[in-house]
Amino acid sequence: MVYPLLFPRGEQGWSNEMEHVEERRSAKRNRVTQLQFYAYRLSVRSGFSLLHSSGKLFQQYVVDAYVKTEGSRLNHIRLNQRDLRVEFYRGLLDALTTRASNNNLRVGKLVILPSSFQGSPRSMQQNYQDAMAMVRKFGRPDLFVTFTCNPSWPEILNPMQGRERPENRPDIVARVFKMKLSELLDDLIKRKVFGCVTSYIYVIEFQKRGLSHFTNIGFFFQIRTKDDIDKFELIEYVYTCFRTAQSFESVSVIAPKCEIFSYVYGGGS
Repeated sequence: MVYPLLFPRGEQGWSNEMEHVEERRSAKRNRVTQLQFYAYRLSVRSGFSLLHSSGKLFQQYVVDAYVKTEGSRLNHIRLNQRDLRVEFYRGLLDALTTRASNNNLRVGKLVILPSSFQGSPRSMQQNYQDAMAMVRKFGRPDLFVTFTCNPSWPEILNPMQGRERPENRPDIVARVFKMKLSELLDDLIKRKVFGCVTSYIYVIEFQKRGLSHFTNIGFFFQIRTKDDIDKFELIEYVYTCFRTAQSFESVSVIAPKCEIFSYVYGGGS
């Protein structure tokens, strides 16, 4: 038992034989996945929750749950290499075997990680190639936008109970950031507050403080000259809609290779 403080009664954890309840069971899937189990356990319900009130111990539990879920996915890939068409890499395997034989080395078992596995080197390389293809088709991006989570947002502070702090509730911080990010994308893409968007690229990462950061987003507008930029009231829109605490100054001269605009939401830069 790893977490006696969180589960003093020895509650049952996830297992391969755990089945869905009758109303959630289907013909294709009748067993609970590891991701579904931890999503259920991390859900916030009415009343006191010992798990969510455990501070750093809760964060360690979340990290362990993520590592176990990721490990299960990797183990599934390792055991189902034939379904991933690994025979296409037979030439690479033969080359490694020949090289090892010439150097009197022992060849281990090669496991191919598909590009569909997010975060893998192949996935990152494929995303990079897709981004370069978009630049080749639409040209260089016109705007560079950054958007950082602010732990002082009312939507984050209001759900806190007792002595809870935002740094101890990453689940609430991540959910609020996701909702605000969705609203930001709707403003820029669907409502077209800055004009028509032909394509866009973005990355979500976590800073060292543990806060979500939305960065490296390239919007490709039909902007060719500085007069086209003046058609969009960027600063006025940000200040009016989001009441940011950061001051802005008008840009009179636009130099090449400079950051034109940094999006600020709720005081976060």
